[in-house]
Amino acid sequence: MHVERAVDPLDAISFTENAPVDVSQLNNLYDIIGWDPDGRRTPEETEDMLRRSYYWIAAHTLDGLLVGFARVCGDPYIVQVLDVITHPDYRRMGIATRCMDGVLGHIRRSMYISVTLTDSSELPSFYRRFGFQAVSNDTPMRLWVRGAERR
Repeated sequence: MHVERAVDPLDAISFTENAPVDVSQLNNLYDIIGWDPDGRRTPEETEDMLRRSYYWIAAHTLDGLLVGFARVCGDPYIVQVLDVITHPDYRRMGIATRCMDGVLGHIRRSMYISVTLTDSSELPSFYRRFGFQAVSNDTPMRLWVRGAERR
């Protein structure tokens, strides 16, 4: 009897934390998702952005294509989760969830006083799973509450 094992699409994706990122691929990903349609981001600005980030996680296909990304930026006390993005061809595979798992691990290990994010995705339940709660109904701002994670 042959039993087939379900293939996990994330088996073909590798995740790295605070490792070098090809900034041209990252800028291209911003363009693909519609965040930089005019191509204003320069490699130098993106390198500077990464240097100023406390944490980032990148998702790559086995052939090295950057397909997901998220980062945490701020000061030693107050930070913001930024740029939780996934290549459109790789959505609904769990990449953003895995990136947020990395972000959550980082902020749990931290002593940050305040962690926020701005969510314009219209998927509030996605960030709620990671402990981010709406500040008010009329703003896309979400505040992380330690211990409020639901999975």
